[in-house]
Amino acid sequence: MEQHNSNRQNGRKRRKARYDRIIIALAIVLILLFLMGSCTCNCIQCVCAPSESGETSDKDKDKDKDEEKETDTSGTGSGVIPVPGAVHEAISVTAADEDVKKGTLVIVNQENEYTFPTGDVVLANVSESGNASYSVSDTGIQLDKTVVDNLNLFLSEFSTIFGTNDLQVTNGYRSKQDQHSRYSNGSSIFPGGYSDYHTARSFDLCIAPESGLTSYFVANGDYVWIDEHAADYGFILRYPDGKIDETGVNPRAYTFHYAGVPHSVYMYNNNLCMEEYVELLKSYPSTSPLTVDANGVSWTVFYVEASSGGTVINIPNHQEYTISGDNMGGFIVAYH
Repeated sequence: MEQHNSNRQNGRKRRKARYDRIIIALAIVLILLFLMGSCTCNCIQCVCAPSESGETSDKDKDKDKDEEKETDTSGTGSGVIPVPGAVHEAISVTAADEDVKKGTLVIVNQENEYTFPTGDVVLANVSESGNASYSVSDTGIQLDKTVVDNLNLFLSEFSTIFGTNDLQVTNGYRSKQDQHSRYSNGSSIFPGGYSDYHTARSFDLCIAPESGLTSYFVANGDYVWIDEHAADYGFILRYPDGKIDETGVNPRAYTFHYAGVPHSVYMYNNNLCMEEYVELLKSYPSTSPLTVDANGVSWTVFYVEASSGGTVINIPNHQEYTISGDNMGGFIVAYH
């Protein structure tokens, strides 16, 4: 009997020992699972979150670089700048032979024909794309879209300051056939192909009060502001006073042309018509450029003579650039 009792007690001890080992083993497994979970969370945080020092992973850095890359256009036009104010690397642009006939500074007059090159302008209906700060004399008037966009800003500012919207746009883009008809009936001195209206960047401005007669724009009274600030928005008088020898046209206080900043500012400040300005720029090659301060920005402007088979134009580090042909044999480049 004593032996039997001893065996039962030993069996209980062995079972208890096994239970203890099982409990210990389970505890160890739970501790390991907890530690593994904690480590996993910490590891994910290290990979996904930036460190306190502000450093980013190589993948993030590559992404940032991609977002800052500049997309440049070839030929005439402006660089596409996706990051405002960013300084972009130097580039080379190859302008095709026909590009010399495109741009805001092409000279169209009795000696230089406009050839209506493809891709020079994007026509927009002024009555549809304009705003309430001015009116149009004809719902069919068209101008280049960039011209309309800047005209909206320009005349909206005038309307806001002086509380009036009595300015009216008349004339605008003319086809070659339309101009030829005007020449034939004696209403224009320019035959088809030789009018600056062909560029879709020139228009006439009138004053059209709600009561009273409509008259061509004259810079008197409040309207002096138009004359003084047009250049800030890229506009110039196409046929200014005292320039008939250069333009071949009697002075007109009401015919404006979109030349773009900084060119408009330089012409206004130095009393130059467009013909004089383009001729002047031929003395400023890329090795000795002209500096133009416009609207608080310092621009570099230079002239490149066109080369047959394509003209390579090198533009140094920049934030923005424009290129315009002159319709005579070269390109005007401006960048800042």
